[in-house]
Amino acid sequence: RWHDCLVPFPQGKYPGPYFALDAALHSVGASQLSADQLEARHFGKLGNSSQSKALISLFKMMEGAKKFAGKCGGATGISPKRIGVVGAGVMGSQIAVLCAKKGLGVYMRDIRREVVAKGLALVKATFDRRVAKGRMTREKADARIALVRGGTEVSGFSDCDLVIEAAVELMPLKKKIFLELEKTVRPDCVIATNTSSLSITELASVLANPERCVGIHFFNPVGKMPLVEVIKGGEKTSGDSIATGYRFALQLGKIPVICNDCPGFVVNRILGIYMGEAVKLAIEGCQLPYVDDALLDFGMPMGPFRLMDEVGLDVAAHVAPVLEQGLGERYASDPRYLELVKANPQWLGKKTSAGFYVYDKAGKGIQGGLNPGFKRKLDRLVETSSRRLSKSTIADRCVFVMLNEACMVLEEGMVDQPEDLDLAMVMGTGFAPFSAGPLSYADFRGISQCVARMRELAKKFGKRFEPHQMLVKMANEGRRFFPDRPDPKQVRQIPASECPRSKL
Repeated sequence: RWHDCLVPFPQGKYPGPYFALDAALHSVGASQLSADQLEARHFGKLGNSSQSKALISLFKMMEGAKKFAGKCGGATGISPKRIGVVGAGVMGSQIAVLCAKKGLGVYMRDIRREVVAKGLALVKATFDRRVAKGRMTREKADARIALVRGGTEVSGFSDCDLVIEAAVELMPLKKKIFLELEKTVRPDCVIATNTSSLSITELASVLANPERCVGIHFFNPVGKMPLVEVIKGGEKTSGDSIATGYRFALQLGKIPVICNDCPGFVVNRILGIYMGEAVKLAIEGCQLPYVDDALLDFGMPMGPFRLMDEVGLDVAAHVAPVLEQGLGERYASDPRYLELVKANPQWLGKKTSAGFYVYDKAGKGIQGGLNPGFKRKLDRLVETSSRRLSKSTIADRCVFVMLNEACMVLEEGMVDQPEDLDLAMVMGTGFAPFSAGPLSYADFRGISQCVARMRELAKKFGKRFEPHQMLVKMANEGRRFFPDRPDPKQVRQIPASECPRSKL
């Protein structure tokens, strides 16, 4: 039946399509009055649901991010026309493709000619596929391909308005690249980095003019992920550099969020503690698909282990020590798990066709596809007998460590307002859009209820679940993160069980 097709993607969390389908099917054999009455009843019920209020808030946050005015403290910056990309690997090539799609000229540089050739081939193949699918004319595709030049010479950056570094995540290498760029580019050229975790402030310190340095963090895959984090390098990054980074993101059709410099910035910092909790659950004996299913039921687009396969187990393992060093022991990973990842380079996730799960050549998960080899080795790390937690407990554990970390991000002033954090988490991780983000989720669930549940979890699973003092204070004072939004007590979430199922 048609409504069955609605279940897999939204996990039954978005009632709108069910009600819309029911109204449409009812209207086939009903009078105009009857059809209008049913549609009005459905609309009224949906309009007062928590999903509706959250999605309206999310829409407003997205639209607000697209408006440059007021986002950069009066600074104007420029809309760059000539873009330089350092690194012709997957990330650099994807950035070049996106720039070319928007009509921007690109010079892509790498130290090896074969890497440059491969990057340019990826650019061409991307536009060729669009032609083959009828999404672009051959003439337009050729014009876009011609916008991207490549080479090994640094001099190719001499006419660029903005150069973005997308090299390997090694601080010494990136510092060397920055020094080389500063000698080559124009004095007014903004020098940016696409690092996912390294300090922008430290990178900028090697420049004679650190005010021109800014973080512009794209998420992989670049063409699909809507978020770009625009990161200030401490107090030295100029307002115009931030404004140029923001304008650049808008030019590319992205949703930019400005944040301050810290390990992992906003998204990877909060996502890192979420992934870490998932690994703890695995080492406690929880089955990987069961954990993934628990977070899918919560409303995440995929479970944490599927997500780690997408990101790359090596990438996640590389970022973990950076977060631990900069943010403390709450990010500490089991060294046996990190060693397991390092010792098995054939199991790095989707890119090697095997990680926690196994994949076919097209990157599709194979039915029942746990990776048996990895699972056997992971099972050896299990410290307790296989634990059977409820799915709601698993979801609470993963979500509440994120909420605690989100409070720390706010407390430290990493973002200007709670809306920025929620928007970043939804656009950068797919955090349950029907809740509009982790802070909005806490409002809808009730701050007092969150605090009480976190204290229960702390007694059973450790002090990391003790609610942040910000939450405790808000609960005591009856405050919310978003007091200007509709009172969560006046709305309710429509569960999947209440979604109409047409008899047709």
